[in-house]
Amino acid sequence: MAQNQDVRNRDLRMLLFRARLLLEEGQVDKALPILEAIQYDNEEEQQEIAYFLGWCYVSSKRWDDAAKVLSPLPKFVEGDGGEESRIDRVRLAHSLLRLAQAAVNLGQYEDASRHYSKCLKVLQNKKIQLPEAKLKARYGLAMTYLMRGLHTAAIQHYELALGLCLYIDDDEEMGHIYYGLCQAYVGSGNLINAQLAGEKALELYERCADRHFEGLAHNMLGHIYLKLGDYRAASDHYTEALSLAASHNGHKMVMINCASLAEVRLAEGRLEEARRYCQRALENIDLIQNKDSYLESLTYLECGKVAQAEAQQAEGERRQRLLEEAIAWFERTRDGLSPLQAYAEVTDLYGRWAEVLEQLGRYEEALACWKSGYEALSAANGPEL
Repeated sequence: MAQNQDVRNRDLRMLLFRARLLLEEGQVDKALPILEAIQYDNEEEQQEIAYFLGWCYVSSKRWDDAAKVLSPLPKFVEGDGGEESRIDRVRLAHSLLRLAQAAVNLGQYEDASRHYSKCLKVLQNKKIQLPEAKLKARYGLAMTYLMRGLHTAAIQHYELALGLCLYIDDDEEMGHIYYGLCQAYVGSGNLINAQLAGEKALELYERCADRHFEGLAHNMLGHIYLKLGDYRAASDHYTEALSLAASHNGHKMVMINCASLAEVRLAEGRLEEARRYCQRALENIDLIQNKDSYLESLTYLECGKVAQAEAQQAEGERRQRLLEEAIAWFERTRDGLSPLQAYAEVTDLYGRWAEVLEQLGRYEEALACWKSGYEALSAANGPEL
């Protein structure tokens, strides 16, 4: 039975890979029948197939089919009259926006970047006044650069998005932009601007009383203070984020903030507490309804870091066991991150993994990991603007 499932999974990946190549070559008429014939077994497969079908339908201007297959994403906003070409452009813009959002949900950030860019190009037409769509496409594009480690480009696009907020009075949308800008500044090493942007995001989220996003802002500020070496302030923000998550049964955020507190304890050298927080983070993974392989993988990565640090203080058999445990966590991290285009995290993973392999004397495997890390870093390419 397991062998049959493996064969089926292999055949499914092959069909999807073939369809994607055809789509990238503009051969929609050949890709569509392949996708429509695929039978799926679970929601994850359904989502991925729907994404590529949506790509087909948008390319073919089959707006209703695109809207249907991309649900439960928001439905298209219909045009308010006028010539057919204008209505088509409105529909195309919304289709591309939804398609980009679907790509983001699948962790396909390069695809999302292309869709957001094309959406913005469509919205350049002066006859189309869709300020909210333009704003979402702009900061969505910024986020795709952020996730690929292109921080300078991300900052520039987030700043362009802030300029668009002059025409939109929406605290939550502005909060999203400042939150993304905060992350981009962190990635670029500008921690002072990151702190200012994070505090602004928190203020905006508090103003619209969105506890979930307040928790995200507190978590980000905790990360900044951790990098600044202020472990007490970092713990305070992470603890506040954890409290907000626990009060709303937010198991995903509980997981994230427990892993974050483990990182603080690791930096402080309090390894027993770091391991306890890792264990609590792991306990919440099974309670999460909407799985997020990216965030779960970061939790596994933190568990690996703790085991690696513990190994540095151990000797003999216990040291060997802890290094092997770190590798096991790194393998789980790779399995979750490999389908995604989160190159910065993948690069960090392979660097740590290679260090552990070197400590075990497994130099050929370590070299392979260093090479994989370099390839991930090289993959984070694209136009700056």
